[in-house]
Amino acid sequence: MITLLVQAGVLAPERQIQLDEPERHHLRVRRATEGESVRLLDGFGGTGEGVVVGAPSEGFILVSSFNAAPRPALRGIAVAAGDRDRFGWLVEKTAELGVTHLLPLETERTRGVGTRVRTTHIGKLQRRAFEAIKQSGAAWAPTVHEPMELEAFIDRERDGVKWLADADGNAPPSVATSEPAWTAVGPEGGFTAEERTRLLKAGWWPVKLGAHILRFETAAIVAAVMMSSRDS
Repeated sequence: MITLLVQAGVLAPERQIQLDEPERHHLRVRRATEGESVRLLDGFGGTGEGVVVGAPSEGFILVSSFNAAPRPALRGIAVAAGDRDRFGWLVEKTAELGVTHLLPLETERTRGVGTRVRTTHIGKLQRRAFEAIKQSGAAWAPTVHEPMELEAFIDRERDGVKWLADADGNAPPSVATSEPAWTAVGPEGGFTAEERTRLLKAGWWPVKLGAHILRFETAAIVAAVMMSSRDS
């Protein structure tokens, strides 16, 4: 069944909606036909099914069913990404793994990097997150935040688990299903000694995510898996 993205809040049984241009294009590429059943997602918990009404190129869908999935427990990853292309790949993979928040950190080792993630990239990255759930079928897409200075990130109060990806850390402990959890991942070369000290003083718990030093996107993927697979 073809899966389509719709705007948040438009799903309701017996309502006729019109898709935006990217999704109309998707219907054309998939060679949809009038009356064909489709799966609908809005990325904010809304899921449903519908049928194509009229010419598929017009993108009209009659919604036949609707379900509101509960918001999942917070699973956030803050990563100092010096390469926006690799960060874009990470957006897609963490969306598939159930991460709810992805935040680019600006640190001493990324501030001057020309390929780092910038505010102007967030709209496109968020779209990639929505596109990723079309494949995975997840009801909720992760929120991709604007870049934030590490100092501001540390100063913001956060409940629940706070992991610091660290080669000298311990094995990650279990995370309760309903407990919010964040993991902070450093850039190539890691957080500086001063940055690491600030994170530790703020209550971030050092955890070792592998036997070897990992690239930022690999560490983030491992953290995403561990935060979900260790739910208890």
